[in-house]
Amino acid sequence: MLKNKLKVIALIMLIVLCFMTPFVNAAEENQTGNEAVTTSNEEQANVESTNQQATTQNNFKDGDVYLTGDEITIDYIIDGNLFVFADTVNINSQIGGDAFIIAKTVNINEGGYVFSNLFTIANDLNINGVVYDLYASCTNINISGYVYRDIKIASDNLKLSGVIGRNAFVTSNNISFETNVNGENNSTSQGTIAGDLNYTAKNEISIPEGVVNGNINYTEAKVSSPTIGDYLLALGRFLVTVIVIWLLCLWLAPKFLNRTSEVLTKKLPSTIGLGILTPIVIIALSVILMLINITSTVSILGIVLLLLVCILGSAIFTISLANLIANKLKVENKPGTLGILIITSAIIWLICLIPFVGKILSLIVAILGVGVLVNNVLPSTRKKDFPTTDAKTEKTKKMEKTEKVKKAKKTSTKKENK
Repeated sequence: MLKNKLKVIALIMLIVLCFMTPFVNAAEENQTGNEAVTTSNEEQANVESTNQQATTQNNFKDGDVYLTGDEITIDYIIDGNLFVFADTVNINSQIGGDAFIIAKTVNINEGGYVFSNLFTIANDLNINGVVYDLYASCTNINISGYVYRDIKIASDNLKLSGVIGRNAFVTSNNISFETNVNGENNSTSQGTIAGDLNYTAKNEISIPEGVVNGNINYTEAKVSSPTIGDYLLALGRFLVTVIVIWLLCLWLAPKFLNRTSEVLTKKLPSTIGLGILTPIVIIALSVILMLINITSTVSILGIVLLLLVCILGSAIFTISLANLIANKLKVENKPGTLGILIITSAIIWLICLIPFVGKILSLIVAILGVGVLVNNVLPSTRKKDFPTTDAKTEKTKKMEKTEKVKKAKKTSTKKENK
């Protein structure tokens, strides 16, 4: 039965396909063939124009570009700003705006041209192309190309075999003017600075004659150790930050202050987890928003939020620990709590000054502070696990009222019996 049904269905489909097949008469064959040739030519022309437009779009980027990766190569024109975070960056084309680059190695090759400012932090910076203005903090800088205007750099080693169009502001202990050899006619040219050279170094460096057209100004680099006044000023800043945040919480969010010590004791694992995950999540979201053109400006808010959370972390932990100590000592008045807060802040600040160990403790304090803050902000963690002190007082008030009602009923029944 099933086989018969399948045969019928197959037969119906075959009949339908036969009626759907186009038929061409012999008289219409030549006309149809000409139309087909014309259509194919038009389609080929459309394909070629589409390919040409795609090639143009691939060689030109209109607007800002955000890139991350191991090795980034820019071989297309960018009519906007460039933002790159990578291991190695190669620029072989024109950048119409500013270039902001953080990488291990940055290469501005012969075809590379940054029409505006180049801001970079890298280990090695090699400029063989053209840059308008240079702002860099690198270990090694090699300039064999052209910088049309000023350079403001800090490096360990600076090799100059190219041309600086105006002034050079350099902080480096090793500055060398190299000779550049042109491979076509074997001509040599030494690195030159058309304006002034202002450099800061530990010792004065011998500058060859004729390579600097302007004045040479040397400033000795002074390594100053912090004084007692600097330490007292830093302690004062930390105390003021903690006290101001405590007063703001006391005014705007008193329940938050009451919960901090309980979060620190009763929810320590989740506090540590949230303290570690929160900065990671903020950084990941900021990078994702930065890569999307529509939300690229919103990523700045994520960076500001991360800085704010890190600044508040140490202060929140200090306030939580001070509240915990005040609860253990049964100190309930505000002046006594403020005194404990000041002493706790000073002790934490001094502990964090211990060499090597202090940095680890500072990181732990910040993580715990961020965890306490996020634990109190999240509604799912805020309402569960433990009641607030206000809730406890309300329960005690209800218990007292019920006891009073019971006593009143007992006295009334005794009077009626009498």
